[in-house]
Amino acid sequence: MKKVKRTFFFVIAVAVLSIVYLNRKLIKRPSQQQDFQATKPGKWNKVRLSNKTVATDGSKYFLYTRKGESRNLMIYFSGGGACWDGVTANVPLSLRSYLKHGQFGYYFARIPFYVLSMHQGIFEQRPDNPFSDWNVVFIPYASGDFHIGNTSTDYPRTGSARPRHVKHNGRNNVQEALQWIYRNFDTPDKLLITGSSAGGFGSAFWASEIANHYAQAEIYHLSDSSFLASDNWSAIVNQNWQANFQQQFSYPMEADMIASAFLANGTKMPARAVLMHACTTNDKVLASFQNRLNGKGDEVDQQSSEEWSRQFRASTRKLDEQLPNFYYFLTDYGYDEKTHTTPHTLLPMKAFYEAEEDGKKLFAWLDGIIHKNERVSRGARFLQSGETVPRSQ
Repeated sequence: MKKVKRTFFFVIAVAVLSIVYLNRKLIKRPSQQQDFQATKPGKWNKVRLSNKTVATDGSKYFLYTRKGESRNLMIYFSGGGACWDGVTANVPLSLRSYLKHGQFGYYFARIPFYVLSMHQGIFEQRPDNPFSDWNVVFIPYASGDFHIGNTSTDYPRTGSARPRHVKHNGRNNVQEALQWIYRNFDTPDKLLITGSSAGGFGSAFWASEIANHYAQAEIYHLSDSSFLASDNWSAIVNQNWQANFQQQFSYPMEADMIASAFLANGTKMPARAVLMHACTTNDKVLASFQNRLNGKGDEVDQQSSEEWSRQFRASTRKLDEQLPNFYYFLTDYGYDEKTHTTPHTLLPMKAFYEAEEDGKKLFAWLDGIIHKNERVSRGARFLQSGETVPRSQ
């Protein structure tokens, strides 16, 4: 049965990758202009950075940009897992990992050629997307370290004398990206610093630096699907990734790293900056990663899903109580009654247009906050006392 299942997923994966490959062939490749002003509006552009930047496997690192018609700027930190030990480092995200290990992997070892094809949602140029005319800088993620590492690490490989060499170069990649951004963009009218999953964490860590550089802009920060609680974070971040976190970001790494980032940004960013978090209530990928971080394997059952959800909701409640400029969008969009889980990430997916809470779609909620001064949270029912939460129909 397991062999049949693996064969089935292999066929599906090959079909999907074939479609992505053809899509990339049929659609014009991104231009390669270093000067943003020389790029064409509405077209993706690829930017090479200095030799200080590199992906985990030593391959080249770069940015994607897209010129808009407005004076607004979105800086998006891409997600894509993480690695921190021999188990996770030796299973990068790839079809090969699935065929060899029975799973697709934990992190991107390089920037995949199809990365833009993976991201739709907020990036789509369609009439109902309130951000389709924004300038975009897309910061890819290929460092396995939430965009903050500063070291190279040899992780042991089972049954092999040669360890896997991983370049945790997130800090240099981001710093070089920001220097390019600062050279190419004057203060925008509106600035949205955002990211999904690992990129949601990265966006929160770097938000105050970016916001203070563009202090005169109308500033918004949004983390999408970014909550992982573990007492192991301090050792992973400061030892495995050599992030030297407190010196770099001026606050300590804690078990609830996203809450500590939000609370710090509440004081470090300009006072008028708006902070936001969007997430599904039983995120299956985050629950699985939290299990792995805490030594419980990758499987997610109802108990572990609900435990992750309880901790996430408690964290969100704390931020809502302590930060006057914090707003959330919580939803059980896509809840699976069999697995007791919800999908992972909202912004770069069709969920950006479909996920709804309190009668408001996610894209309309974000549009309201940024463009219409409608600053309200959605999903308060998930933060009420007690563990029983009614599912939306």
